[in-house]
Amino acid sequence: MTKVIATHPRAVVLTLIAAGLLLGLVAGNAILSPRASADGHISGVESVVTGDVVVNHQLGARSSREQVRIWGAGFAPGQEVILLINDGPGTPSDITNYVSNKSANNTLVANDQGAWTTVWTLGRFTRQRSGIGPGDGDVERMRTLSVIDPGTFDIITSAPLAFCRESDRVAIAENIAGLEEKLALVQADRDEGLGEKPVNVSDAAWALATAFYPAYEATLDAEIVELTAEIEAEKGKQGVPDHCSA
Repeated sequence: MTKVIATHPRAVVLTLIAAGLLLGLVAGNAILSPRASADGHISGVESVVTGDVVVNHQLGARSSREQVRIWGAGFAPGQEVILLINDGPGTPSDITNYVSNKSANNTLVANDQGAWTTVWTLGRFTRQRSGIGPGDGDVERMRTLSVIDPGTFDIITSAPLAFCRESDRVAIAENIAGLEEKLALVQADRDEGLGEKPVNVSDAAWALATAFYPAYEATLDAEIVELTAEIEAEKGKQGVPDHCSA
């Protein structure tokens, strides 16, 4: 062996280099080749983000045009995924039917760079019973957008979405302002009272007005109570959850 090394050192060195490269390629292929794991990851660096974490949820709208733009990256090229919304206590809802850029398989497919983008239009998710959760009346929740492997239904990655009644809250504020303006006018009439007898009013007419005025005052008082209750009820709807902007 000593003679071979001494006589043909170049051949031995090249053989060792070739063997090392071969082992490196095998190890590299084992590390870099995409393969599914138990948790649904393929590349191991998948991520998903949304254009805005806050979603304007217009409770009661039959079909909302509000949209959420969603981007995914770090996926294996050609990988197919679906999207679910989970509200915590409710059953996860598959929203892939309501997004753009779907494939023929009704999935989102990563491009050659391992990325994809889509737009989710809320549509029916603003209805009282939206499908986000069975009989879900509390729409202002923190929810989870999950990217799912359609083959195994494992969660690959996820992102938060805060559902907030932003436009509804604006309408409530406008309604409160209108009620408060009306209350101020009624209260001014009540505070003014009947006052002194005008010089151009006859004694008979004034006597009649005086007789009926207590009933009118009672009507004003009842209206003040009713308007005050309406204002308080509307203010009760203005409560803003911690995850929503004031």
